[in-house]
Amino acid sequence: MGHALGHALSRPLAASLLAALLAQPVPALAQQAPADPGPGVPAGWSQEVRTVVALAVPEETAQSLLPAGWTVNPAPQGPGRGANLSVVFREQLAATGPDGKPAGAEERAAVLAVPARRGDETGFVIVHTFGDARSGPGYYKVGVPASVTLERRGSATALAGTAEEAWSVSAESGERLALRVAYARGTPARVQPTALNLSAADPRVRRIYRVDQGVDPVLSRPAGIDRTTALTFTASGGALARVFDGREQVVAVLSLPWYARQMFAPAAID
Repeated sequence: MGHALGHALSRPLAASLLAALLAQPVPALAQQAPADPGPGVPAGWSQEVRTVVALAVPEETAQSLLPAGWTVNPAPQGPGRGANLSVVFREQLAATGPDGKPAGAEERAAVLAVPARRGDETGFVIVHTFGDARSGPGYYKVGVPASVTLERRGSATALAGTAEEAWSVSAESGERLALRVAYARGTPARVQPTALNLSAADPRVRRIYRVDQGVDPVLSRPAGIDRTTALTFTASGGALARVFDGREQVVAVLSLPWYARQMFAPAAID
């Protein structure tokens, strides 16, 4: 039918229809939806492998780590439900600056973060970082130099795999952290959150992260998951002595075999 209709239209009629279409007004730019302002000014990118220990500590302990105006906001759902403190063991594999050029090589660190809220704003307050990069307090102003060692092993037979990690962190200021975990690997779930991180030392220092990560909960007490065959976590000394007093409880251990993030700084700070 379409072929017959095409021949039925005379050339003068087709030309007049085309002219009529071209004469239709173009929608004004003012009528289009405004552009998304985005999360801020691009500040770089990093690719990491992470292991996260989610903990529950006394609420007053977690609250004492936060800047004025912020309150503890425990995870409301997910494998770490109820946790109010995270210790993130991170291995950075590569990083670039906002210009796309390399900005830092391999780096290992342990990061303490508290989920927090201020009004309608939620984020993670970075309390302490202990890393092997000799760059002073770092972006969040809470870093101290540390010796960090990591041993990681894995094996696989057919479709089943196991992994083992051992972390040791010794800060020059006296803090000590250690993690050893062995587990049967699962299938990571791909998660793409956007998260706010801010400094406990100065909450005006902040970044927005757009993350693409795989999350494998090898231990989750709220979800009744436990694929660990060995688990030891300790923290002591220095500033950690008032945080870890024996009352802390491990809520979850999360393996993040990939963690890629785009970093954004705020365009303006109040």
